Amino acid sequence: MKIFDQVEADNLEHRELHLSIFVSVTVTVLAVGTGVLMYPMVFSHQTPGDGTMRVAFFGYCALCALLTFYLWDRHRTIRRLRRQMAEDRRQIAETRREASVELLKTMPNFSSFQDRLPMEFRRVSTTTQKLSIVVITIKFPAGHASPSETTAALGDAAKVIARKLREQDSVYILAPACFGAILPGVDLTTAQRVCDRVGEGLADAAGANHRFQYELTVVNYPANAASAHELQQAVSSLALIEHPLRGMAEALPQ
Repeated sequence: MKIFDQVEADNLEHRELHLSIFVSVTVTVLAVGTGVLMYPMVFSHQTPGDGTMRVAFFGYCALCALLTFYLWDRHRTIRRLRRQMAEDRRQIAETRREASVELLKTMPNFSSFQDRLPMEFRRVSTTTQKLSIVVITIKFPAGHASPSETTAALGDAAKVIARKLREQDSVYILAPACFGAILPGVDLTTAQRVCDRVGEGLADAAGANHRFQYELTVVNYPANAASAHELQQAVSSLALIEHPLRGMAEALPQ
C-alpha cells in the first residue's frame, strides 16, 4: 500500500495529524467493542463443548492487533518521512547558499565596472554605436528571513541575469543587492526589451512567495549621458554608491 508515497510534501503534516486521530479512534472503538460487546457474549453464553465462538473471538482479536500495528507503522513512517524531508531541505538550502556565495564572490565588482566602462565607451563612441547599462536592484521585504536565504536569493538573481544576456555583455556587482550589466552596441529600445526579458526571469526566481522584488533601470549613451563619466555618475546614483566596493565577500554572511 503506497498511498502516502503520493502525498504532497506540504500536506504531509496534515496527513500525519489525520492519521493520528484515525489511529486513536480506531483503537478505542476496537477495544471498547471487544471488551463491552464481544467478550461477554462469547464467554457468558457459550454452549459446553463448542469452541467455535471462542476461536472466532481470538481470531478477531488477532486481526484487530494486526490492524492496530499496521496503522501505527504508517504513522511512524510518516513521521520518519517528515524528519527526512526537513533534513533534505536543510541540506539543499545549505548547498544553494554555498553555491550562491561562491558565485557572488567570483563576480566582478564596482571597481571592475569602473575599468570596463571607459573602454567600452571609447569603442562605441568611435563607431557611432550605442551603449546601454542596465542597473538591477534587488529589494527584500521588511523582516526578511535569514542572511543565508538572502544570499541564496541574490545568487539566483545573478544566475538569471547572466543567462538572459549575450556573450559580449558583462555583469557586475555594483553594491550589495545591486547588479549592473554593460550592453555594448545596444540602443535604448533594445535595452528595454532586455529588461523585460530579465524581469521575467527574476519574477520566476522570486517564486510565488515573492522572496524579493526588483527594479530595472536603463542608462543609455547618448540618450541619458554624453560621456563615460556621466554614465558612471548615473549608475552610481542609481546604485547608491558612495565609494567603490573592495569585493562582495565583505557583504556576504560567512
